[in-house]
Amino acid sequence: MNIIKTFMLNHRLISILITLPLTMVFTVAIFSLILDIFLPGLLALWLAGWVYTSLTGLHWRRNIHDPFWFVMVNTNKP
Repeated sequence: MNIIKTFMLNHRLISILITLPLTMVFTVAIFSLILDIFLPGLLALWLAGWVYTSLTGLHWRRNIHDPFWFVMVNTNKP
């Protein structure tokens, strides 16, 4: 391990260029997960709330002030 550490300290640019592909794959995977799954899921939940309120005749301002009103969190647990 000391050989790798010494090499990395002596050759900074080469070390960065070697680790760049690994970090790039990790970064692309995280951004892909966020942009392809998480954000569309939140948008779909928000739009489902809009459709529900418009079909049931409830007031539409509820969606603006509390966009995920249909998810109740019970904070009174012992």
